Amino acid sequence: LLVSKDLGKHLLEVEDLLQKHGLLEADISAQTERVQALNAAALKFSELEGYQPCDPQIICNRVNHVQTCLEELGELAGKRRKELEDSRQLWAFFQEMEEAEAWIREKEQILAAKTCGRDLSSVLTLTNKHKSMLGELGSRRALLHQAMKRGEQILAKKRFSPGGIQEKMREVRLRWKKLEEVTGLHQQRLQEALNFFQFSAETDDLVAWLQDTYRIVSSDDFGHDDYSTQALLRKHRAVVEEVEKHRAAVLALRKQLALLAPEHRQGVDVQIRVVEVEQLYGEVAEVAVLRQQWLQDALAVYRMFSEVHACEVWVDEKEQWLERMEVP
Repeated sequence: LLVSKDLGKHLLEVEDLLQKHGLLEADISAQTERVQALNAAALKFSELEGYQPCDPQIICNRVNHVQTCLEELGELAGKRRKELEDSRQLWAFFQEMEEAEAWIREKEQILAAKTCGRDLSSVLTLTNKHKSMLGELGSRRALLHQAMKRGEQILAKKRFSPGGIQEKMREVRLRWKKLEEVTGLHQQRLQEALNFFQFSAETDDLVAWLQDTYRIVSSDDFGHDDYSTQALLRKHRAVVEEVEKHRAAVLALRKQLALLAPEHRQGVDVQIRVVEVEQLYGEVAEVAVLRQQWLQDALAVYRMFSEVHACEVWVDEKEQWLERMEVP
C-alpha cells in the first residue's frame, strides 16, 4: 500500500487516497505502540541471569530488526503522504485553472451579448453593471494570480512533468488577456454611447429652452402704458442676457460633436440636429433684438403720449382759469 504509485487522476480521487492513507497512518501508529511493548517485553528475556531460554544476541537482533522495519514503514508513510499532498496540490491547481476558464467563458458570453443601450437611461444602467463586472474582474484577477504562483511553485519542485502545467498556464493567461481586452473595448463603447446620449440630451434641452424663449421674444404684447412697457422691457433684457449666456453652449456643439466616436458624429441626423440648433438660436437672437427695439419704440410713444397728456391738462387748466377771470 505504501509503495503504490497510484497518486490519483483528479482531485476527488486524490482526496479519497489521502483519507485511506490517513487510516493507514492511524493503523501504523497503533501498531507502533504494540511493537514497542513487544520489544520491551522481549528485551527482558535478554537480561535474565542464570537460565536463558534464548541467546540474548538473537533477541536484540530480532528487536532491532522489528524496530528498523517499523521505522522504514514510517518513512514510507511519510513519503507517500508527501507524494499524495503534492498530487493534491497539482490537481487542485488544474481545477482552479478549469474554474478560471469557465468563469472567463461565462464573462465572454455576457460581453458578446451586451449592447450599448438605446438611450441615456439604459446606457447608465449598463455602465453601472459594467462597473460591478470590473469589480468581479479585479477579485478574480487576484485569485488567478495566486493560482499562477502555486503553479510556479509546483514547477519549482520538479516532481511532475512541466509540460501540462506550463501549457495550461499559458492558455489561461492568453484567455485572460483576451477577456481584459474585450472588457476594455466594451467599456470604451459604453463611454462613447454615454457621451453621445448625453450630447443628445443636452441638445434636446437646449432646443426646448430655445423654443420656449422664442415664444417669449416673439410675443406681440408691448404694454399699454409707460409703466407696463417698462416692466416688459426689464423682463426682456433679462431674457436677452440669458440668450447671450447660451451663445457659448451653441457654439460648443460643433466641438462636442467632433469629440464623439465616428459612428455617432458621422450620423446625418445628429449633424442636421446641430444645424437646426444653430439656426434656431440665430432666429431667437434676431427676434430678441427686434422685440427690444419694438419695446423701446413703444416706450417712446407712451412717453410722448404722457407728455402730450400733461400739456393738454396744463392747457385745460389755463383755459378754465382765463374763462373764469373777471376783467375790470
